[in-house]
Formats: sequence, structure tokens, C-alpha cells
Amino acid sequence: MTGVASNGTYTYVLGNDYYGVPTVEYFSSTGAVQASPYMSGLPTLSSHYDIGYEGGNGTGDIWVASDASDSPIKAYNTSGLLVNYIPEGDLPAGTQSRGLCFDTDGYLWVSDFNAEKIYKIDITTGIEGSVDPLEQPGLTVSTNPFSSSVNISVTGASGPADIAIYDLSGRNILRTELAADASFTWDGKTASGETTPAGTYLIHATSQTGQMMRTLVTKL
Repeated sequence: MTGVASNGTYTYVLGNDYYGVPTVEYFSSTGAVQASPYMSGLPTLSSHYDIGYEGGNGTGDIWVASDASDSPIKAYNTSGLLVNYIPEGDLPAGTQSRGLCFDTDGYLWVSDFNAEKIYKIDITTGIEGSVDPLEQPGLTVSTNPFSSSVNISVTGASGPADIAIYDLSGRNILRTELAADASFTWDGKTASGETTPAGTYLIHATSQTGQMMRTLVTKL
């Protein structure tokens, strides 16, 4: 067993089956096995460390922390299908995700073994179903961490993208539209011109086709 989570009624346990395949089982308060396994043969998952139960959306998705290089935190539905993920670029460089849990407001908390930090992440609507498969936009920032300003760029988008910046309480700091293959310099201030305090901020970009990109930046 490598991780446990609860929805208040059942306890979910992450581990491997007899053949070494990742699986999730769930138990009642008496320890009795319910429909077992709850999930089996989770795809695109090699290592696994902990799980979090996302009950706020009513689907009971299970989020898993792993060492996957593309997206170290993945979400699966009750059929074991990948339904959401957090790309590596959305986490500080070198993050080693180990512990996961959701709070009552729906935020995902992630422990970083490498930096000995805990991150609070706002889970958005996830993978969009109707997007242009030819469009593969990317979101980049430089320099991160920053002190006075950070440059934000969206590449590969077929049109302008909406850029929103949030603090980790979920408060919107600034929103602007960025033309395709253009860049925007954020000076660390709110839309009303107030200087934001040092800390971590979420940059969220949405292309015209609905593709979402996220990354975290740290203001010193």
C-alpha cells in the first residue's frame, strides 16, 4: 500500500495487485472490502505514492501522485480512465509529488518531497472534450522565480488566449487577453495597480478552442 484517501464513508487504498499492476480498493469502516477492486490497471502510471479523493464534483475521481515526467499528478474516474492531470510545468521545477489531499473548498494540496513544501492548487475543469487537435498551445514564463516582473508567453495557439493570474487563495489578481504567439510582462501588480506580496501565483491561460494551460510562478 502506498496511499489512502477517504470520502467520509469509505477508505480508498492505493497499491499493486498480485501482478504488480496499480489498483485502488475501497473499504467500509469495519474494514470489509466493497466492490473490489475500485479501479484496476490504471493506465499511463508507473510509480505511485499517494491518492486524493475529489468528491466535490460528484464523480468520485481519484487523483494519484507519481514520478511521471509529463504530468506527475493524474486523475482517474471510477472506470480507471484518465480524466484530468496537472502537467509538470504547472509545478515548481524539480517537484517530487508525494502526498495529496483535497480540502472542503475543493483545493488540492500537494506535498513536495524535494523542496519540503506544500502547494495549494486550484483544480479547474480539466481536459476539454471539444478542442482542435491540430492546436498544441504552450505556456511559458521567464524568469521564475521573479522579483520585479515575469514574462508570460503563449505559443502554438491559433488565436488570442485569455490570461488570468490568481493567488493561491483563488482570488483573481489580473486578467488580460494575449495575442497568438505574443508575450505579456506581469509587473507583479493587481488590475487596480496594487503591488502583490511575495508568494506563489497561478497563471492560467485558455485558448480560443478551450485548451487550458497552467503554471505556477513565485514572486520573491
